[in-house]
Amino acid sequence: MDVVRELIGAGFFRVIAVPGNACGTVEHTVLLALWRYEAEGASGTSEGWIHPYYPASQRAYRAVQHCVRCAEAKGVPLRLRNDIRVKPIFARLPGFTQGRNTLSYAEGAGSRFHVQIMTLDMPMDETIPLQEEPHSLHCGDCRRCMTACPTGAIDENGYHREKCLRNWMLTGKPVPPELRIAMGNRLLGCDECQRCCPHNPPPSGETQPLVPLAELLARPKEASAALQKLIGVNLALPNRVLAQACLLAGCEGREDLMDTLQSLAAHPSETVREHAAWAEVQITKRRTQPFFAEEAGISCSSGQNTL
Repeated sequence: MDVVRELIGAGFFRVIAVPGNACGTVEHTVLLALWRYEAEGASGTSEGWIHPYYPASQRAYRAVQHCVRCAEAKGVPLRLRNDIRVKPIFARLPGFTQGRNTLSYAEGAGSRFHVQIMTLDMPMDETIPLQEEPHSLHCGDCRRCMTACPTGAIDENGYHREKCLRNWMLTGKPVPPELRIAMGNRLLGCDECQRCCPHNPPPSGETQPLVPLAELLARPKEASAALQKLIGVNLALPNRVLAQACLLAGCEGREDLMDTLQSLAAHPSETVREHAAWAEVQITKRRTQPFFAEEAGISCSSGQNTL
């Protein structure tokens, strides 16, 4: 079985083989399979937006699972791994760079790719020899991502995970109050530091379908079950999706959802209750203070087509 050919045939645009001992594994070879996705254009809507990385990563996961099963049937020792840190490997690979946002960039894809990691307990020629030392950041004097980040998670001192919107999404924990209003309509993911980066190609892909907030708030179990096919089971847990949807309803000033938000006051999840109460306050402010939305930067929408 030609593992690399199988992976390319499954949809990965590039497969890189590096020695296992250079990555801290006992297996002979570590394989990095890269799945590219297109950036999408932004537009103003008030439904739930999902960054295109997540549907792409789910497609890549299904594809690599199929390849691993085929390899197993043929006696090829190929294993899917999630315990190998990939950024230190990219930092030593020629043709890859890294930005202030900590994302890795590949030639021909920029940061718009997902990687699946496997080990193969068979020797293979390494695709690209690893450098001894990691390369420096490619940013130079550029500060675009620092300016674009809606929460100031990137500054001269580096990247601050605790300020990053994505770090808090779908965790099941209350999002810090100072970050909530910046969520906009982002159900999962943020694209600001990638969209403005000169090392990325401009957005050109089709906009992902949006998820109606009314469905997420009123029927979270059913809506989450549908999302599991798109982004995977772990990211589409009902209470976590519901809690994030509450924030989005508040950010977007969805007065039509006020009754549903009020009904969540007795929800078993503390995070859902807290986010719903916060959303009620935001919607009330928007109604009673005409300039509140503009001053707070309420709508940060990123998609257009509704499911």
